[in-house]
Amino acid sequence: MNEQSDAPAAPGADRRPSGDPRRGGAPVSLLEERYRYWLRLLPASYRAEREEEMVAVFLEGSPDVSDADGPRPRWSEIASVAALAVRVRLGGAGATPRSLSWGETVRLVALLGLLFQAFLAVLTVAAALNTYGVIGTADPSLAQVAGPLGSVERLANILRSLAGAVWIAPFVALVLGHVRTAKALALLAFAAELYILADPAGRDPFEALARSLMPVVVLSALWTGFHRDVRPARRPRWLLVPPLAAGIAFDVLFRLVAAPDTPAWWWPWLDPLGLAGTLILGAGIGYGYVHLRSPARRTPSWPLALAILAVPVLCARLAGLNHGFDAADEVSRIIMLGTLGQTALLLLVALALAALGLPTLPAAQGPSPEPPRMTYP
Repeated sequence: MNEQSDAPAAPGADRRPSGDPRRGGAPVSLLEERYRYWLRLLPASYRAEREEEMVAVFLEGSPDVSDADGPRPRWSEIASVAALAVRVRLGGAGATPRSLSWGETVRLVALLGLLFQAFLAVLTVAAALNTYGVIGTADPSLAQVAGPLGSVERLANILRSLAGAVWIAPFVALVLGHVRTAKALALLAFAAELYILADPAGRDPFEALARSLMPVVVLSALWTGFHRDVRPARRPRWLLVPPLAAGIAFDVLFRLVAAPDTPAWWWPWLDPLGLAGTLILGAGIGYGYVHLRSPARRTPSWPLALAILAVPVLCARLAGLNHGFDAADEVSRIIMLGTLGQTALLLLVALALAALGLPTLPAAQGPSPEPPRMTYP
């Protein structure tokens, strides 16, 4: 049974032609026109091949429906068309070569984003273990802030400290090929991320919202890029090593560098946003070298994926500057200027990566005969 509604009809519903030349001049019903309206979510090349078949199937499920009833497509049908549109535009069956490239780009965003989140999770675990004296000597001031032993406050702080570590799980699941498990675990990790950002004693709400953009981008890329039309790929197990090794190495480096007499210009590069910016800058410069020296290895996926990941970092950096311009002490001013310089450099590299990636996208012509495969460096 179709849903009835007194809401205004879809655009063009009151100006229906008396006949459709694609159907030999047969009248076009209101329901059929509304189906065609929603099918416009699909790429034109896909509609040219399958629109008539899809409309016929939809109409078979709603026989003997009168225009006087104001029929509309079911919400489940609209949702299925929207999901199909996402799959086709991101490399699903019948996708164009350009859509295949965009699908590969989105999946690379998910992979690199989860890798970085796992790296931060290793740092989070190391910091928590040190804070509570599990490894090394606990800082008395940190232990005091954590709350008394056995208190609810201390338990809540421990859970908050370890909440970010949940991101390790979806990364491991994705590398091992368990995509559905990775998606579910990523949702859990995102909920834990919101728990951290919702700390009322923390940063202001606007900055917290901006910092949540990175996990939102990673989660969205994971759920949309790894759809059911993507053929499974063999994922090398060595991808599990970089986050662990980099996290341990940076934790050691941070303990050596992060001292009271550390130059102020270092600090913008040591927080999570600074680390993300550093990795994007390094990978972007590395790809730029490959792009110039090895034309055969050029690909749109890497530069576009890095440019996409730079956007949430830039947004979070800019949001964090709203309270830095009125800094009174010299150290704060140096940190702010360093942050501005880092943000400007990251913006330039992101624009350069987009300029390198967009021209290398394949032409949007004809469907590709092969389903996509995930590629790795």
